[in-house]
This record gives sequence, C-alpha cells and structure tokens, in this order.
Amino acid sequence: MAVKIYEEYKNIALKPFAEKLQSEYYNAIEISCAASKLQCEKIKSIEISESPLQYAVLCLNVIAEIEKHVSNRKQIYMPYVHTLTEKVRDSHDCTNCSGSCKINHNMHILDLNATNEEMTKVLSRLQLSTLPLYSETMYPDAYRVLRSNMTMLETNLTELFFLENNYLIPKIAEAQKNINAGNR
Repeated sequence: MAVKIYEEYKNIALKPFAEKLQSEYYNAIEISCAASKLQCEKIKSIEISESPLQYAVLCLNVIAEIEKHVSNRKQIYMPYVHTLTEKVRDSHDCTNCSGSCKINHNMHILDLNATNEEMTKVLSRLQLSTLPLYSETMYPDAYRVLRSNMTMLETNLTELFFLENNYLIPKIAEAQKNINAGNR
C-alpha cells in the first residue's frame, strides 16, 4: 500500500516536516515549473499545429497557478508553522491572549484544504485538455517533453496534497490543540 511509503513522516515533528516539504516538494515544484515554462515558450516559438500551441498556453496558465500555490505555501504557511512551533515550545496558551495574539489559527487549516481543492481542479482541467500521444497525429518532441514535465508536476503535486492532508494538517491541528488555539 502506498501509505506505507510515507509512514516515516508520521513521526517527524511539525517544523522539520514542513521544512522537508519545502525542500523536497515546494522547491522541486518551483524548478519543474521553470523548466515547463521554458518548454512552453519553445513550443510557442516553433510553427506547429494549433492543438499543441493551445496546450502550451493552457500549461502556462496552470503553471502560474501552481507557482502561486507554492509561493503561498512558502510565504504564509512556512512562517505560520515556525510561529506555531515557537508557541508550542514556549507553552503559549491562546486562552490567555487578550487580543494581542493576532494569528487566526483555524483559518490556516481551512485555507490549506481549500487551496488544495482549487489546485486539484486546476490539474483536472489540465488533464482534460491533454492531447493523446497515441493518436495518429504526430506531435513535435517539444510537446512530448512538455507533456512529460506536466505529468511530473501533477505527480509531485498529488504527493504533496497527500502529505499535507494526511500529515501536515493533522500536525498543525495537534500543535494548535497544544496551545488551546481552538478555545478562543
């Protein structure tokens, strides 16, 4: 079963787990996005049929959304995880906050789930527009490379969603529980 592959993540503390996600997924996805954008530009620069060109344009739109998604994770959730970890370490108790605790803890988990659902829809849209490689039409190698790049991005994002949903979010929820964040 695939879940056993990720079993090691269950015992990693929140902050090191989030840092592992950043180094193994967020950064890797950014690199894949950059390579895919270059491939899209290559397709746009050669004279080819309309279908691969439309696919390249769609991929550029999807890549922009993926980059936004990853940037959101790195700029909002990584700092939140660090702050949350510090609060747990310092035995912070949110029930004692007199309005100075400006972190809206519950919204972070809701937003994580919502953005993962949005990205799943984006990836589904991309899959629906993919041209079949087995058709009788000959597509240029540039298209095949782009399609392979996008498949890798999809795989990495699918793994990332699994890890966030099954490990990161429960770890964040547990840390929030430890500081009584839900009791405000």
